[in-house]
Formats: sequence, C-alpha cells, structure tokens
Amino acid sequence: MDHYNEQLVKKQTEASDIVKRVMIIIGTVLAVCVCVFAALVFRFMPLIVLVFGVLYLSWYLMTGTSVEYEYIVTNNDMDIDKIVGQRKRKRLITVRLNTVTEWGEYTEGKKLGADATVMASDATGTDAWYLMAKHEKFGNVTVIFTPTKETVVNINHGVPYAQRKKELVFEEKEEDEE
Repeated sequence: MDHYNEQLVKKQTEASDIVKRVMIIIGTVLAVCVCVFAALVFRFMPLIVLVFGVLYLSWYLMTGTSVEYEYIVTNNDMDIDKIVGQRKRKRLITVRLNTVTEWGEYTEGKKLGADATVMASDATGTDAWYLMAKHEKFGNVTVIFTPTKETVVNINHGVPYAQRKKELVFEEKEEDEE
C-alpha cells in the first residue's frame, strides 16, 4: 500500500520579522517623501513614477517575510519545501526515510549531534518533532518540523522497523478496525 501525505505549515511571525517589516515601512515612507519633495522642488514630475516603484518594492519585501513549509511524504521519501511570500518555492531537503537513525518528539534544548540541521517548524515551540538521518549530500542531518498526526503516521511507515513508534502502529490498527 502506498503512503502519501502533504502538509502545509505557516511559520509564526517572530520578533525579527516584525523588525524587518517596521524597517521596510520606515524606508518606504522616507523614500516616498524624498521623491515627492524632489518632484515638487525641482519640478521634475517623472519622479512621481518612482514612488510607485518604491511602493511595489515595499509590498514585495513585506510579503517576503511570510514563510510556509510544505512536507510531502511519499512512501519512503520526505520532501520539505520552503515557500516565501506564497510565490517562491525552494526545496530544503529530501530525506530517505529508510536512512532514519532516530526520530521522535522534539523538546527544547535536546542535544542532537548532526553535521547539518534543517529547521522547518512553525516556530511556536510546541508539537515539534525531529528526525535524524543519513543524507548523501549533508552527512548526518537533523530535521526539526511540526507534523500533523497523519504525517507522523505516514513517516512511521517509511522509517526502519527498529525506529518505528509502536504506539503509532497500534493506534493505526485501531482506526482501521473501526
């Protein structure tokens, strides 16, 4: 039986995102004021067109602070994409689930020895999971993410038998019987 699951997780706004947005707004106001002032003082009205360019750039940068992560579990693979501003998608990593050496619920401050870490969680600090796997490009990699129960169950199917969460297998069998 094939296992497939897609999940979209919106990253919560952090203090750094708010600072970026405030700086963009301040920069936009200053640039618009300078353009309008220069247009009026030097009687060069084409500078008003520059105002529209500044406003567009401001909108583009503001929407760029919005980040979402998409987890796609297909049988033995887990793909994680980062979506910026609902317009630009970048593949962060593809993990072969049969190379997972450890996985479970993530607690803050947990020591995870890895060559690389991929942070793809919603930044709330709750309901986060981690998985450690061998990756052909990055070596030992740790992925921290925020899956739904359905995503966790589908990941559980792909990991090696020794790493499977027995309680998830038991819960799934109960759901199948109902």
